[in-house]
Amino acid sequence: MPALALVGLYAAQSITGSMVQSALPVVLRDAGVGLDRIGLLSLLFIPWVLKVFWSPLVDRFATPRRWILTCQGLLCLCFLVGAAFAPERHLGALLPVVFAMAVLAATQDIATDAAGVHATTRRTRSLASGASTVGGYAGFLIGGGLWLWIYARLGWEISMIFLAVAMLLLTLPVRALRIGRPEPAARPPSPLLSLKNPVLMRGAGLLLLWQGGVRLGLAMTGPMLVDAGFSMELIGWLRGAGGMAAGLIAAVAGTVLCRRFGPRPVLLAAGGGIGTCCAGLALWAAAPGALWQLAALQLGLSALTAVSFVALYAEMMNWCAPAQVATDFALLQSLDAALAVATGILAGQLAQHMGYAPVFGLAVVLLMSALPLVRRLAGTCSAPEIPLKNMEIAE
Repeated sequence: MPALALVGLYAAQSITGSMVQSALPVVLRDAGVGLDRIGLLSLLFIPWVLKVFWSPLVDRFATPRRWILTCQGLLCLCFLVGAAFAPERHLGALLPVVFAMAVLAATQDIATDAAGVHATTRRTRSLASGASTVGGYAGFLIGGGLWLWIYARLGWEISMIFLAVAMLLLTLPVRALRIGRPEPAARPPSPLLSLKNPVLMRGAGLLLLWQGGVRLGLAMTGPMLVDAGFSMELIGWLRGAGGMAAGLIAAVAGTVLCRRFGPRPVLLAAGGGIGTCCAGLALWAAAPGALWQLAALQLGLSALTAVSFVALYAEMMNWCAPAQVATDFALLQSLDAALAVATGILAGQLAQHMGYAPVFGLAVVLLMSALPLVRRLAGTCSAPEIPLKNMEIAE
């Protein structure tokens, strides 16, 4: 599967995720919805946490291509239906539609990850992980930034129709892909079998430490900029266009580096860099310096995180058993999603009662604890790849 096709698939699912989790709260607040009700939108993140429980269906039935086409077609329909329910007047009717979008996007993500793993080998897996990261940033720009811009100028209905059209355009290349699936396993795919996979379980331990550190480091960067005295315009640039541009460039660079040197040295270098940035942020929080130093540390953290995602996702793909790739990878991603919720709460409590420095200090401790596991686990696989039948591009 060409990397560009995977970029489009990951952009498609990221459009929905960024719209639901990042842009919709802005729209609801603009419509006068109370902060207490907006806070409940975090419940829409649940499908990404729980998707492991229906991921075996993707391994057992149909092909990744059919799952992807079905989910993206239904997402187009949901955007069109949602266009009829402006949040300021029909929030109660809109939320079930948005929840359906979240379920479909999470399911599409399961199928895309499975297709990416089966379409690559250990030597080429960084292409799929790089496509995942680049596509994620591209989808965020469309579903978060561009959608909000259209909403502000043309209103809710046109902005939702725009997302339907964008999803349709990203679906068209998928129709040219003939994606098969491996021969049925001796036993039906199940999360219980994932728990018996020693490589996957050791990888899950690494993921907890690594992503715990990374997500703690990222959780309080926005509020810290506000408290440091940055203007909203400058924060918008740092966390919007500037941060996304840095992330996209870094993701491409990470893909090239992983192809050249392999994921392990890239992951180790990125971890050291992220730890250095978090240590710098802890020191800045304890003894504030120039604002440009804080901005540079935050941009550096964003870029190095993007590089680390490319290398880490390549390793995660290697840990999955070929007979139940969708189930294994969904388990890791569900763990990561639950971790994002937990670290967000922990970071908020620590920052509120102890300040920002302990948050970034704990991030450094977790990352440094993860580095020895990277040396032991990087490059390990659950089993040799099982090539897919009919994996080709239609003429």
